[in-house]
Amino acid sequence: MFDPAMTGQEQSRRRGGCRRAALIAGVVIAGLVVIIVIIALAAGSGQGDKTGTAPASSSPAKAAGTASPPPSPAAVPSPDGTFQGSCDYTLGDSPATGTAAAVGDIDAKNTGNIGIVVKLTITWPQEGYAPLTMSKTVRIPSGGEQDPQFHRPLSYDQITRLQSYQAGHGYADGCTYHGEITGTFGRAR
Repeated sequence: MFDPAMTGQEQSRRRGGCRRAALIAGVVIAGLVVIIVIIALAAGSGQGDKTGTAPASSSPAKAAGTASPPPSPAAVPSPDGTFQGSCDYTLGDSPATGTAAAVGDIDAKNTGNIGIVVKLTITWPQEGYAPLTMSKTVRIPSGGEQDPQFHRPLSYDQITRLQSYQAGHGYADGCTYHGEITGTFGRAR
């Protein structure tokens, strides 16, 4: 208020003091508002939104105080297998009729954690000549098995050389089988 008894200088000082007090009060109020907002945000971050839904980051495991386990890493491919076989030959009606055959099978099992491509090979020895060979390629899923059959017609000369090999080696059949993993397919389990 205006007091005529006050000098101009006193009135100026009084107005400056009021302005200062108003400025200080404004700063204090603004500071309190900032503090209240910070507290509300901190308290609200653990609560759901006003629609009653929980925030996306909450889970029963976190609510119980336990951390959820990290996602499992992808399995490392580990191709593996076992190969058990047998081989022989049959004369058929007679060697001269062309019904003789080299025969065999290989039981191939996939013991790895990924599908495998396997080249299976059987060889039958011949005295004085390269062995007779037959191969098959098979695809076996993880945990699976196959038992491919081998059948190769033999000529009279091939039968004769096969029997000559056996006679010269204590009548051992001499045939061999082999499995070789040449590739993989699918995803590791």
